[in-house]
Amino acid sequence: MRIREALTGEAEAIAQLVNRAYEVEHFFVAGDRTSAAGVRTMQETGVFLVTDGADGTLAGCVYTTAAAMRGYFGMLAVSPAEQKRGIGRALVEAAESRARAAGCAVMDIKVVDLRTDLLRYYDRLEYLVVGTEPYEHRPVIQPCHFVLMEKRLKA
Repeated sequence: MRIREALTGEAEAIAQLVNRAYEVEHFFVAGDRTSAAGVRTMQETGVFLVTDGADGTLAGCVYTTAAAMRGYFGMLAVSPAEQKRGIGRALVEAAESRARAAGCAVMDIKVVDLRTDLLRYYDRLEYLVVGTEPYEHRPVIQPCHFVLMEKRLKA
């Protein structure tokens, strides 16, 4: 699997991939997760790492930043047709590797508390819960909040 930095011109494809992958959240939140304009804005402060599927379309992506000894990743998305193939884990590892290379000692993530499947997944990847913060990104159908998690990156 080849993971590469997304091009600015791929913002629409990234937004479509993310919105498909995040449809599972419609039980607690209304609307799309992002837009092409939102992706382009994020690309001003970080990068999307992507991998292509066999059909040439994006199979997965993750947004990542690194600053002040801390990395962050979010918006991890894998096409529903490509899930359960290790793409998500490979993208997380690529984001962690990028943070390590930038001198980061810690990787941060935010997970919505209602996504208990993701909380378990990141626990298996050695992410620890360190706090919470309000969820204020989109209109919610039921109350929720972010669970803040971090992982100490090994050199």
